[in-house]
Amino acid sequence: MSSSDGTSETSDAARRRRRRSNTLLLVLAVGFLIFGAAAGALYYALQPVTLRIAVGPPGSDDHKVIQATAGAFASESRTVRLSLITTDGAVEALALLGAGKADLAVGRGDLEMPADAQTVAIVRKNFVVLWAPSGLADKSSKRKPALKIKEIADLAGHRVGMIGLTPANAALLRVILSASGVEADKVGETQFGTDQIEELARDPTLDAFMAVGPLDSKITSDAITATARSRGEPRSRHRKPSP
Repeated sequence: MSSSDGTSETSDAARRRRRRSNTLLLVLAVGFLIFGAAAGALYYALQPVTLRIAVGPPGSDDHKVIQATAGAFASESRTVRLSLITTDGAVEALALLGAGKADLAVGRGDLEMPADAQTVAIVRKNFVVLWAPSGLADKSSKRKPALKIKEIADLAGHRVGMIGLTPANAALLRVILSASGVEADKVGETQFGTDQIEELARDPTLDAFMAVGPLDSKITSDAITATARSRGEPRSRHRKPSP
């Protein structure tokens, strides 16, 4: 065997070793790539889904309940998170849902729902509370002031102060008036935000008050207390379930 043949065999062996080494490196690289992709997919699959939920107004019972629910999901659920979008009320919350800017919304049964919306849960029923103040007695007289409003029919020619800026409350009052035989056009309306209870209580142009909320609503309770302090204890109070 000549020296040139030995050199050729050595060169071929070296090339085969390099090919095997390159193949091994390629296999390892592909393996790491597949492993990284699988790990990334698993990490992404295990991430909790975040749902945007619209609710309002701020400080309301609905808002507090959803805040507490979001906190519970954050601490106890590995699959779902709730991201709150605070709105001025249920009307605005449903509008965001209809526009695709929220995945969930807290609404009311008497409001128009987006066409493709579905009810997930009925959290509670709202009640409409209507009350009229008795008036504060004159310090120089022991006689109690005469009641202006004793029943819903007496609201004609008077003005009602409503808690909540949503037009749904005004529409609800008109439904109640019509059902009671009172022409809605003969009753004035003034709406106040949930943070304007003291202004509502001190407004001398109001003869009656209205709130919509759960049976144990703190907002309603605070409003009755404020109006009793400024205008006298309510002598006439009507409570009706909201549709």
